[in-house]
Amino acid sequence: MVALMTVMTAFLGIDVAKLKLDVVLRLGQRAIHQVFANTPDGFAALDAWLLSFGLTVSQVRICLEATGSYSDAVALDLFARGYTLSVLNPAVLVDYRRSQNIRSKTDKLDAHLLARYAQEKQPRAYKPLPAEIVTLRALLHHRDDVQQMLRQERNRLEAGRMTAAIKQRVLKHVQDLQSEFKTTEREIKAHFKAYPHLKAIWQRLQTIPGIGWLTAARLLAHLGEIDRFDKVGSLVSLAGLAIKEQSSGSSVRGKAQIDRHGRKDLRQTLYMSALVAKRVSPHMQGWAKRLQAQGKPKKIILIAIMRKLLHIVYGVWKSEQDYQPALAFPVAS
Repeated sequence: MVALMTVMTAFLGIDVAKLKLDVVLRLGQRAIHQVFANTPDGFAALDAWLLSFGLTVSQVRICLEATGSYSDAVALDLFARGYTLSVLNPAVLVDYRRSQNIRSKTDKLDAHLLARYAQEKQPRAYKPLPAEIVTLRALLHHRDDVQQMLRQERNRLEAGRMTAAIKQRVLKHVQDLQSEFKTTEREIKAHFKAYPHLKAIWQRLQTIPGIGWLTAARLLAHLGEIDRFDKVGSLVSLAGLAIKEQSSGSSVRGKAQIDRHGRKDLRQTLYMSALVAKRVSPHMQGWAKRLQAQGKPKKIILIAIMRKLLHIVYGVWKSEQDYQPALAFPVAS
C-alpha cells in the first residue's frame, strides 16, 4: 500500500459490534472501509493497517460509540497504543445522524458518520476510568449476577419439579449463593474504606433522599468521575433522559419523549430512586404535586423526578457539599 506521509491528520470511525469492528478511515478525499475482529488480534491488525498508510499514531483521530463491554477492550487497546480517541454516548450519533438528514443505518454507514464527527466536532479525548472505579464496577456486576442466580434457584424450588436429592443440592447452592452475595456486599463497602476519596463522594450522595448505599455505589460506578461531564445536560443524555420533541411541519406535533439512547442500567437505577424519593422526600412530593397541578401525567412526573435527581447528584458531587433542599428546590420553582 502506498504511504501517504503528507497527510497531517486522518480520522477513523469505528462501529463496534460483539464480534467485529467496522472502520472507516477518512484520509484526505478518500474514505476507506475495512472490517476487523473485535479481539486482541483484531486490534493489532487494525493498528498495523493504520500504520501501513505511513501514518503515526499522533496523526490519527479516532471516534467510536460506547457500547459497554463490546467497546471497552478496543478503546483501552487503542489508548495504550498512543492513539487519541473519543468514546461517544450513543445518543450523540443519533442526533448527528438526524442533523445530517440520514435515515439509513448500517455498520459501515455508522463508521462513516463517526469518522466525519471526529473531523467536524473534535470531541473530548477519551481517558480510561481509574482502576478503583473499574474494580467497583466489577464488584457490582458480580453482586447482580449472584442475585440473578439466587432468583433463578429460588424459582426452581418454588416450581418443585425435582427429586428430593436434587432439591437438597439446590438448597445447598442457594446457601452458597447467599454467602457469596453477603461477601460481595461486604467487599463493596470495604472497597470504599480503601479509597477515602471515593468514600467521601459515596457518603455525600447518600444524603440525597431516595439514594441509599447501593444506589450511591452504582452512580459512582456508572459516572466514574464527575469532571467527565462539563454540564449536567451531558449526564442527562448519558442516562437517556434527554427530551425528544416530535414534530412535522408547523402544526403536527407528537408527544415529547425521552430519547432512551443512553445507558439503560443507569436509567433503571434512577427509576427506582425516583420511586423512593417521591415517597420519602417532602420537597420532592411538593414539587411533584406542582407538576401534577400543571396537568402532567404520572409517567412524565416520574421521569421529571429522575431528571431532577440527576441534577441534584451533579450539584452535590460537583460542589462537594451535602444535599441542601433549599438549593434543589428554591421557592421560585
